[in-house]
Amino acid sequence: MTAPTEASVIPQPDRRQNKQLREIFDSAYVMIEPFFDPSAGWGGHSLEHLAFRVLRENFPQLSSEDVHAIVVAAHRVYIERNPLKSAHLKRPQEVRAAFSR
Repeated sequence: MTAPTEASVIPQPDRRQNKQLREIFDSAYVMIEPFFDPSAGWGGHSLEHLAFRVLRENFPQLSSEDVHAIVVAAHRVYIERNPLKSAHLKRPQEVRAAFSR
């Protein structure tokens, strides 16, 4: 199997639909990033659950589903940006599965 060439790569459409979430994501991420950091945890556990509270307090206009979407996206971004500091975190698919029950 050969690697795809630049000409053979089909651009994927942007799946993100909610402009409001896109606009606030960067500032929301800065607020909740420390909750994913293992050095900021308690007894070896992340404080990720506090991210929901912080977002609800700072963005009261967001629905619970929107807050969840931001936390899941921030979780994924943290893992991508900090591969050596994220082994303690559940993988994004595990987080999605826990909330879809």
